[in-house]
Amino acid sequence: MIYLIDEVIDSITATKIEKTLLDLSFPWHYTPDTSYGSANKYQQRPGFLHWFVKDGNKSSHLRMIEPLITNGATAMGLKEVDVMQIRSFLQLPLATEFTGTDIDTPHIDLFEPHWVFLYYALDNDAETVIYSNKMKNRNDIPTDKDLRECLRIKPKKGRMVIFDGMHWHTSEQPKTGVRAIININIKR
Repeated sequence: MIYLIDEVIDSITATKIEKTLLDLSFPWHYTPDTSYGSANKYQQRPGFLHWFVKDGNKSSHLRMIEPLITNGATAMGLKEVDVMQIRSFLQLPLATEFTGTDIDTPHIDLFEPHWVFLYYALDNDAETVIYSNKMKNRNDIPTDKDLRECLRIKPKKGRMVIFDGMHWHTSEQPKTGVRAIININIKR
């Protein structure tokens, strides 16, 4: 099941999140590859990362995004959630020598069952691609030709897509503007 929720939060909160993420004082950290990490020597599509929740550590900005968790859970009929990790990515348009013609590396956020609550802080042209293929175990890595596209989501400020995190997924690189997302992983 894939849930697509427009206006998952009110416009005032959505604008506050957007302005905070784009503020010069927001603590972004460089990452050499936004979809696979430094181990991927092939794409190396750089961007910026902010951890809201990781290994029990919490960002001072966590409170601002709590309505995303609450409203996403409500849309799914969940009364309680167990947050595993929350991170945000900021991607800028890149020169073609970085992007090539391919989309970002398809990936799974975590190797244990989880939900992905993916929130779009800005309108942009870098679509999210969700594949019908699911990961069965850590060694189950499909080739590009084996992946079957299930759905493409156009980023729109205030939109959230929720899906089973065991589905392979990825995004396109932005071509005309900034891509800013918040990725919330909830234990299933």
